Amino acid sequence: MEQKTLIISCVEYYSFLKNIPGNKVFQAFQQASILTMIQESHTNFPEMDLGFYVGMIDGMIALESDADENDYAHYEERTSLISQVVSMLEQKYQLDILGACSMYYKSHTAEMVSEDRNGFYQKTATEICAMVEEE
Repeated sequence: MEQKTLIISCVEYYSFLKNIPGNKVFQAFQQASILTMIQESHTNFPEMDLGFYVGMIDGMIALESDADENDYAHYEERTSLISQVVSMLEQKYQLDILGACSMYYKSHTAEMVSEDRNGFYQKTATEICAMVEEE
């Protein structure tokens, strides 16, 4: 798995597990230096799967659920969509992986995409990228 997909997968899967919006998970990971740890661990352990990384993250950070119901179940669809959006942002703005992820996850659009009930995760990557750029 490439680093970009790994980072986004970790954020979105952790969002699903803890029932917290992906944009909030990304910010918590960024503040706790989890993103750098994921990149470094991927370099040292490229063969490891998502479960390894999520277990490692869970051991280092404690996020509490902020919802009564599972509002973030479509993490697989979001992971694919966000990977495409981040790739577009990387190319257009010559950003590295973390820079493009940060641009996406700190946007209001990311907040909207993270919620299942509004269906934003079903939009195309082009639509989502345009929304991020408009902010």
